[in-house]
Amino acid sequence: MTSSSYQIIVRNLSQTTQYFYVFQKQAAFPSLPSPSVLSSSLGCQSVGNYTSSGAQINFGLDSQIYAGALSTGQAVTPSEFIALITLDATRSIVSTTTAARAITLTTPSGSPDNCTTLSLDPLGLSVPAYQSKVPVGAFGMIVPTYTPLPVPELYCGVAALNNDQAIILSSYVAPAPNAVLSCIPEQIFFVKTGYQPPGSAVSYDETNAACCDFTTGYATFTVIYNANGTFLATGGP
Repeated sequence: MTSSSYQIIVRNLSQTTQYFYVFQKQAAFPSLPSPSVLSSSLGCQSVGNYTSSGAQINFGLDSQIYAGALSTGQAVTPSEFIALITLDATRSIVSTTTAARAITLTTPSGSPDNCTTLSLDPLGLSVPAYQSKVPVGAFGMIVPTYTPLPVPELYCGVAALNNDQAIILSSYVAPAPNAVLSCIPEQIFFVKTGYQPPGSAVSYDETNAACCDFTTGYATFTVIYNANGTFLATGGP
């Protein structure tokens, strides 16, 4: 991990060993009229009772925002990163080609490098440059012409760099062809109980989850899972 990272510490106060997983708040995609947004688990681990064992989980996430793209089509030359992801909870994890680029969000003033261009053969993302049509708080991705299948083989959105330096698409959609995709990510993460391996598709649900809102300025959150099944999340330095 770099020094600019987020840490989520999880302590289990229940009497049984529990699995916990982390997922990110779904991004907004204002350039799409009715997007079907998908989410992935960014980390999963089990831990026993904290009082008796002293054991805890430390989920680490890079605070840098990344634009990401994923192809589930025929294998091509690998781009910058390879990740594992499940496109359907009922299907097994498949190997995919994934590209990611560190990117800057559009600000009210100035011209950041807020947009990257997607290439498909091979899959890749260009060095970001300024694009005037990208809304404030968003990054953009220029998507070329392609033919979506009944089951899309191309997904784009916000990517996350986890504690093992693996890139996983965190919040993503099947993009419209020949258009600029705008994505507004939020550095807010949730912890829930359950076994959801990193990269697996999760049903997005914020209920009965610990909210770790890193937009408040904290770099670390300590999440307590109480014996009654409730969560308490506290921000730290």
